[in-house]
Amino acid sequence: MKERMKKLLACAGTVGALTMMLSVPVMADTKEDTQNIETQEEAYDWSDKAAAAVNTYANIRSGSDINTERVGMLPAGAVVTVEGEENGWMQVSSGDIEGYIRGDLLVQGEEAKALFESVHGEGEIVGAQPLEAPVQAVVQQNASVSASDADLALMAAIIECEAGGECYEGKIGVGAVVMNRVRSSRFPNTLSEVIYQSGQFTPAATGKLASVLSRGASQACYDAARDVFAGANTIGDRLFFHAGGGNGLTIGNQTFY
Repeated sequence: MKERMKKLLACAGTVGALTMMLSVPVMADTKEDTQNIETQEEAYDWSDKAAAAVNTYANIRSGSDINTERVGMLPAGAVVTVEGEENGWMQVSSGDIEGYIRGDLLVQGEEAKALFESVHGEGEIVGAQPLEAPVQAVVQQNASVSASDADLALMAAIIECEAGGECYEGKIGVGAVVMNRVRSSRFPNTLSEVIYQSGQFTPAATGKLASVLSRGASQACYDAARDVFAGANTIGDRLFFHAGGGNGLTIGNQTFY
């Protein structure tokens, strides 16, 4: 009996030793994995990051002025690194794209992290896109609208009348006001009725709109009109605009409110 007990104890001791030997690497691997996860989380520092708080995308420009050329665009919720600030514009970089974005179109730090995750999830960081990226691919668009050739021509014409000399964002802004009115219960519910509503768009009453329609709007205004119908919007849910500055969102030489 004593010999049997000794053998059992010996076996138990061997098994225990083997168990300990096998468990040590497992514990080490678990600890290493945890450290790797923590290192990955700590590696992405959001303190110098900003995300686009817009409906479609924010334009990245070559300088801190809305009249400078566009060098890229930042989709809604996408992230850039903030390099500095100048005249209310953020100097940013993302991959090979460097430039400036209006500060009021961005949120930073933890707000940027929360916005990015709400739009893109917790996957790979999404950054700036080149200008040739189609508007249809941009995250968080407004609903796209099918448009006839007549509607496209009319939208392009009113954009040229009201914002022909304005930057791209301004052209989109005018078109977005028209679309916002079509969707609003405060205005008629068709494109032509909104544009020709009495007392609203001056070019419709003066004959300027008819003149542009007869010769055709510029290519830039047609491009903006197509983007508006595809869902582009630089002014949110605003329903009005006027020339010059004032209370509201100023884009170029116009203020939207």
